[in-house]
Amino acid sequence: MATFKNTSMPARSTLPMRSGGGSRILRPLIALLALLIVAGASVATTWMITTRMQRGESAAGGPQAGAAPQGAQPVTYTAPPATPPAVPAPIFVPLEPFTVTVQDPESERILHVGLTLRVSDQQSRERLEKYMPEVRSRIVMLLTSLQPKDLQSAEGKVNLASAITASVNRPFAPLPDGQYVTDVLFTAFVVQ
Repeated sequence: MATFKNTSMPARSTLPMRSGGGSRILRPLIALLALLIVAGASVATTWMITTRMQRGESAAGGPQAGAAPQGAQPVTYTAPPATPPAVPAPIFVPLEPFTVTVQDPESERILHVGLTLRVSDQQSRERLEKYMPEVRSRIVMLLTSLQPKDLQSAEGKVNLASAITASVNRPFAPLPDGQYVTDVLFTAFVVQ
C-alpha cells in the first residue's frame, strides 16, 4: 500500500506559534462573565420563589391574610417574652376527713375519706369556708347514700368526685349564685 503525502502543507513544527498574551486576558473575562450570569440567575430565582410564597400565603389565609392592602406597611412580628407568663397558684380548700357508715345489706361498712377541693377563685374559697358546716353536711349525705361496691373501682371514685363537685357547687341559701369547685382531690380513701 502506498502512502500519499501532501506537500502543500508545511510541517507542524514549522508553523508559527501563537503568543499567549490574548488568552491570558480572555479566560478570566469568560470566567467573570459566567460568574455574573450564575449570580443573576440565583437572585432572580430567589425573588421569584419568595414572591410566589407570599402570594400563596395571602391567598390561603396565611399570616398576611387580612393584613393591610398592598402598598401598606408589612405586619411585624414581635418575639415572645423571655419569661413565660405567670400562672396563678391553685387555690385549695382542705376538708377534715370524713368517717361514715355506708349502706351494705350484708354487714356494716365504714368509709374513711379525706378530701381537698380545688376552687377557681378567692371568692369561692371564702364562701366555702364561711358555709363549711353546710358543705360538710352535703358531702356526708352523699357519702352515706353510697354502697361499698360503688367505691371499689377507679370509675366509682371518679363518679363520686363528680357528684361531690355538683353537690358543693349548688348555691347556699340565701345566695343567688353558687361557687365554682373545679376538682375534688382524694387525700385518703379507705373502705372497711
